[in-house]
This record gives sequence, structure tokens and C-alpha cells, in this order.
Amino acid sequence: MLYTRQFVWLLIALPLLAGACVAPIAIPAEGGELGQKAMNSPEDDVAYERTLACVEENYPAESYFTNELLPDVDAAWEPMECDGLDQVRVGMSWILNDGGAAWYNAQELGYFRDVCLDVELERGGSGLGNLQTLIDGGVEFAVSAGGSQVPALALGPEGEDIVAVGALIKHSPYIWLGLDHDTPPGQRSVKALTPQDFVGKTVGLHEGEGYFFEFISAKYGLSAEDVELVVTGYTPDPVVAGEVDYAGAWLINEPRLLEEQGYMNWVAFQFSEWGWDDYSEVMVVRRETLEESPGLVRRYLAAVLQGLKYVLESPEDSARIAVRYAVDAPMTEEQALRRYQLQESLIVDADELPLGHMSAERWNTQVASMSRYDQLELPLCE
Repeated sequence: MLYTRQFVWLLIALPLLAGACVAPIAIPAEGGELGQKAMNSPEDDVAYERTLACVEENYPAESYFTNELLPDVDAAWEPMECDGLDQVRVGMSWILNDGGAAWYNAQELGYFRDVCLDVELERGGSGLGNLQTLIDGGVEFAVSAGGSQVPALALGPEGEDIVAVGALIKHSPYIWLGLDHDTPPGQRSVKALTPQDFVGKTVGLHEGEGYFFEFISAKYGLSAEDVELVVTGYTPDPVVAGEVDYAGAWLINEPRLLEEQGYMNWVAFQFSEWGWDDYSEVMVVRRETLEESPGLVRRYLAAVLQGLKYVLESPEDSARIAVRYAVDAPMTEEQALRRYQLQESLIVDADELPLGHMSAERWNTQVASMSRYDQLELPLCE
């Protein structure tokens, strides 16, 4: 499956928190069996290394990302003297839920105004692809839940001139979520899932997530006959009801819904540990903005990273702020606080880089995987 513009916008739906449960619908297998041969043999390792070398030479990450304008988050926060405020629009990655805490803090605590910005946050969603809104000039900044969308657009047929300038979440939160029935509901599971655990199981996916199965089927030798795929909604209810064994989810969203129902024995297959390791909550601008108004970008990044720093240092207060700003998904302070606990390991100590910073090696590795496993067409690497 290759990324197309329509498909990319479907991916924006991944981090939904609220939504009705939809009855599972079978997904027919396309083209018969997938991935009969596991793609981790020495021959395949050599082929992957060739692809990676091609990506580094012809499609380098430096062509679509930069860390240059990110602030030193350890420095003391000092407001600027402002003659006026620059009005900017930010296209958020999804609905206004508690995932936007860094931006809410920047609004509520005055960090945006401290750097002479008047910011309007515009909700995203599957029908409101804000990367496309950014490309079309409708917003000055956009946030991408799935970082892979950036190289998919920048390196794709349209060659969109966009640049990732920072990432709040360093590892992909995307998981397949299930219950460990060998562990009592009131206890945390220590089970570590592998691709082979899905053989003979039913997996519920959101619309547009089939490429995750295509990835692990190609890389780890699963076939379309091994796993039954169905389409489900955006809550873990089908897992609880036994309609599916596992469901596509966001580590920082759906597990807490299971916990609230008393299911502490949830278990997750985390794609970031098996070769698909997206950045998430990636901040993106048009290249012309980066080149013509670097100071504007620098100020915006400083305020957002200060807001993120406040989430880490004052999670309880951040939760209180979030429940007032998250107008699209009403929740309690306890629910918001649990999100911040779940996501902290994806933000802090996730790599050796400072908050917000990204790695060219990580980007190149991800793009090589996308190319190698038929998720992105790179003509020079065929």
C-alpha cells in the first residue's frame, strides 16, 4: 500500500479518545496471502541496508526536518518586550482533548503572549487534515500525530515543501491493545507480545490502519489467512466484549479507559519496539515560513516547549488546565493525569536528545522501513 494524499488524511484519526463503538466489519484480504516469507533473514537485512543507504543519499531527513530553532528548555523563561502580538493559527493533530496540554498551558499561563504571539488553536480530525490546511495556507503551524505523514508528503509525488521543526513525543504511541486473560483483571500484565501472538486472532483496526498489518505481515511473515482483520470504533469496548482479541489503539488513550473499567490486565503490542517508530505530535511549518520568518517559528517553539515542560513538572495543574480546554472530549482531571503518566516515558529519556529534538538517523530509518515494506514509493531506491 502506497501513501496517497487521501490515505494520509485518514491516518490523522489515530489518536481519537472519544467516539462510539462500531460493530466489527470484516476486512477482506487483498491479493491473497501477505508476507509468506519473514523479512528478517540475512538477505533481507542486506536489502534493508541498501534501502537505508539509498534514503540517506537521495532522500535525506535533513531535507524535511530541522532542530535549529528549538529552544534550550533548561534556560530560565524570560518574557519578551512586545510592541504588538503576531496572530498565528495552529492546526492541531486531533480534536481538542487532553493531548493538547502543551498548547493549553502555553495559552493559559501566558507563554504565547510572553513571546508576542496571539494564538488560535484549530481542531483537527479525520475530516480536517491540518497538514493539508497548512500546505494550503490556512494555518501557520500544524501538528502531526503520525510523524510519517511529513516525509510521505515531502517525498511523495506532490513534493510538498513542509518541514518538521520539533516533536513532543519521541516514540510512536500506536499499539494493538488486548487483555491478558492469564492475569486477573485487577493486576497489571507482564506479558510481552510478539507478532506470532496474533496468529489465529481477530484484530480490530480503525479505518485507514491496514498498513500497520501490511508492515508486520511483510516484516515478520504473517499472512492474511493468519489474522482476521475487522473495522472497529475508537474505544476498547470490542476487546472487553470479546468481539476482537486486540484492537488498534493509542498507548496514551485507550488503556486508561480499560483501567477505569477495572481491567488493569491490559497488554500492548507496541509498534515502536518492532520496527515502526514514528515521532508523534510533530510540529510542522511551510518552508517559506521557516525561511522568511525564522523568529516567528523560534518564538512559537519556545512557548510550546515551555508548555510541555510544565506538563512534566506540574502534571496535576496541567490536568486542571486541560479539562477546561479539552472541549471536544470532556474528562476528569484524573483521566488527564493518567495520560501524562502514560506518555512521560515517550517524552523524557526516550533518546539522548533534549525535549523536542529529533534525529536524522531515526527519520531515515523510518523512511527506509516505509520504502522497504511498500508504504512509500521512492523511485531512486526501487
